[in-house]
Amino acid sequence: MEFAKHVKVRQEKFGAVVFETLREKVFVTNETGAEILSLLEEKEEPKEVTAELAKKYCVDSKLIESDVNGLISILEEKGIIKNKEQQ
Repeated sequence: MEFAKHVKVRQEKFGAVVFETLREKVFVTNETGAEILSLLEEKEEPKEVTAELAKKYCVDSKLIESDVNGLISILEEKGIIKNKEQQ
């Protein structure tokens, strides 16, 4: 996964701000969403993001998987991130 070329992400104290410059849209996430965005930039794969969060918070990855996949679905729907095959 990678962010679309027209997207800028800024980490903030409360989470993250995502700027979609093509349509001039702004999206805001909480701290967890910001962490997922940051890990997506680094790891690129949802499974790796889920594993990293499960390890960090000492919880079963199945508990985190739906949250990660849910956020990814929303971001794909909004054109914020894309699979490499879609680029």
